Amino acid sequence: MRAEATTGHPASGDHTLLGDLTRPISADRQLVTRRWNRRVLMLLGGGVLLALLAAMFVLPVQAWLRQRDEISVKQQQLAVLDGANAQLTDEIEHLQTTEGAKQAARAELGVVGRGEQRTSLLPADLTGVALPGGWPYDAITQVVAVRAAATAPPPEAAPSTPAAP
Repeated sequence: MRAEATTGHPASGDHTLLGDLTRPISADRQLVTRRWNRRVLMLLGGGVLLALLAAMFVLPVQAWLRQRDEISVKQQQLAVLDGANAQLTDEIEHLQTTEGAKQAARAELGVVGRGEQRTSLLPADLTGVALPGGWPYDAITQVVAVRAAATAPPPEAAPSTPAAP
């Protein structure tokens, strides 16, 4: 008893913590005395152990798989953006040349060179264009109808038939 009081260990030859956990506990010092209660506690401990294993292995694997899918989607988006960047780079290089700048000025600003004349062409037949109803489209539709009637060729005169006697 004296050795147990000073060191906290029984007077046996094994003074390690593992020795304390592996030696049998007397029935009067056991926290759970019934066998059924021990089994319930073992099941609960096993459940906690399974939850810890899931938290340590299953959840990280699921996150890794989800991240792998997200990475493939992002790589596809990156490939599309790289293609667009390549097109823009080609356009920039073209615009930095004299010919490219002239083409851009003609297309975007309507610039004409010396001796050139700018003409704007409209579609020949605007009557086939369907405009929505209501203001201002009703007025535009009327103007288009009047202009179409003015430009239409006159109907051929019907051949006159001699009057019957």
